[in-house]
Amino acid sequence: MGVAWEQWPGGALWKSRWEELVKADRLPVAFLWVGPEGVGKTPIAITLTQTLLCTEGDGVLPCGQCGACAAMLTLSHPHLFLLPPLGGGKPLEEALVLFRERLSKDPFLSLVEWEEVLLGGKGTLSIGVEAVRKLQSWLTLAVPDRRWRVVLFWQAQLLTRQAANALLKVVEEPPEKTLFLFLSTRLEALPATLRSRCVVWRFPPLSAQQLQALAGQPPSAPLLTMAEGRYSRLKRLLAPEQEPYVQALRDWLRGLFRLEDPSRLRAAIETLLTAPRLPELLLMGISLVRAHPELSLAQKTWTIEALLHLADELEAHLNPPLLLWEATLRLQARLRESHPTLEGLLHEAVF
Repeated sequence: MGVAWEQWPGGALWKSRWEELVKADRLPVAFLWVGPEGVGKTPIAITLTQTLLCTEGDGVLPCGQCGACAAMLTLSHPHLFLLPPLGGGKPLEEALVLFRERLSKDPFLSLVEWEEVLLGGKGTLSIGVEAVRKLQSWLTLAVPDRRWRVVLFWQAQLLTRQAANALLKVVEEPPEKTLFLFLSTRLEALPATLRSRCVVWRFPPLSAQQLQALAGQPPSAPLLTMAEGRYSRLKRLLAPEQEPYVQALRDWLRGLFRLEDPSRLRAAIETLLTAPRLPELLLMGISLVRAHPELSLAQKTWTIEALLHLADELEAHLNPPLLLWEATLRLQARLRESHPTLEGLLHEAVF
């Protein structure tokens, strides 16, 4: 991993904001960085951490050559405490070996990808009170030469209430030269008492140009729409194995409105039923519906509600073929009521 802030989307902006704090000697006790997943919070957090822990840098730019910078390449610096969400009874120490390996290779690691690595895609993740207690023990250790320590909460929206309460006193009365970094997709996920101790930075969705620069290729318009400014989502959509599922989703959405080719709709449903993480794919389809210029507000509302409901039911591991066919027929019937001819909708150029 490089050391330049500017290699990441918005890096120049975040570097300038950090530089202002350093020069004014106003480093906060805690940051809360909020924004959608995949918009650059994690790589910027890693760059900031490397900057702070670097032994030869100027506090704004890391040198990239000292032992601290070398340790940050594998996220193994002893003054960095990582707290990812856990599950399945996996001990923190064991999980961290996997987490460091994956995150150091891909700073745009998504929560779904981490869940697959840790739990095989089955189970739920959270940052619990046991992990916080281990953090509290770590913070009692002596630090040589009074150097900085950084605590990074990855996916902090998954902090349990008990864990957040246990953290409050630590953040209120932190050890000297300790910075807490909370990376969250939702501001309100953290208790107000904890949020009040943090400096909040908001990370916006990435632009089409930023996504293209990260991808190294110009994504199609539908993929950019489905990505919604999130590179973690776009990189999944660009994976070659995802292409038939993305195409099947587009064919299925078109088939809800255009009834002249039922065989194409049937083939789309059959392909969707083989898609890994189908609920997530359906949720990405919402952005295509929302962005379609020829649908009425009512049509968009009905379709989005149906997709949300279907994704929830599929997450419960109910009968996928039955659920998908029921949703298809129910939506077709309702959409026909509002637009009896269903002609001219959902052109190929849009989906």
